[in-house]
Amino acid sequence: MAYDKFSLDGKTALITGGGRGIGRAIGLAFGRAGAAVALAARTDEETRAVAGEIAAGGGRALAVHCDVLVRDQVLAMTAEVEKEFGGIDILVNNAGGGCPVMPFFDLPEDVWDLHVDRNLKSTFLCSQAVGRRMAERGGGVMINISSVMGLGPHPLRAPYSAAKAGVVALTRTLSVELAPQNIRVNAIAPGFIEVARFWKQFPNYEQTVRRARLAKVPSGRMGIPEDVGDLAVFLASEASSYINGQVIRLDGGLVTTVYYKSEDSRAEWW
Repeated sequence: MAYDKFSLDGKTALITGGGRGIGRAIGLAFGRAGAAVALAARTDEETRAVAGEIAAGGGRALAVHCDVLVRDQVLAMTAEVEKEFGGIDILVNNAGGGCPVMPFFDLPEDVWDLHVDRNLKSTFLCSQAVGRRMAERGGGVMINISSVMGLGPHPLRAPYSAAKAGVVALTRTLSVELAPQNIRVNAIAPGFIEVARFWKQFPNYEQTVRRARLAKVPSGRMGIPEDVGDLAVFLASEASSYINGQVIRLDGGLVTTVYYKSEDSRAEWW
């Protein structure tokens, strides 16, 4: 017997950064759960491919071109999704990205601006545009993708850590401010999620970065994008209707500590 509280039938979800990695996994999971899914990104070929996968599984999907750092494009994206599906019930602020390992005193201003905007400003712009429409329609759900790097100190990654901490603070603030409009706002803070396109950039990945990280995870495995997708379905569904303002660590039990204790540690961790 199916447990209907996990169903997203009749709902429309908009996922930013929906063409690859975690965004793709969330989109596919939402499609399987019954939602109509809009996938937004600047990479049209990738979002169209994910939309095709959802459609092949019997779902409804739309690929939308959008630079989530440009307000006018965010507003146009919101209008396009509403025109296609009639409204937006679920927003996943997934667009973002990591920054290079760099000592704080060497950090250029433009690198700071780029990564804070990419991870925090994008969440602000999309939450404001879509949230306003949710409030007008009677409510909705927002899920922000933060990181364990936003929950503790992470030397050499100041812009990313600060931006993801900002996503946490924004999540908690909006959960209170938007609650009267029947909008729930939660965040997921992933730990070591194995996304091939990014992690494989490390030299000797299996024997260096992966081995060091895996040794720190009590669950004994790396995370995969599908882990984030499954949690996102729960947070989007009625099964989590009394969860609001929470930041859920999805990290296999990883405990944030002071990581940088040797010259080799920057290669081993972030």
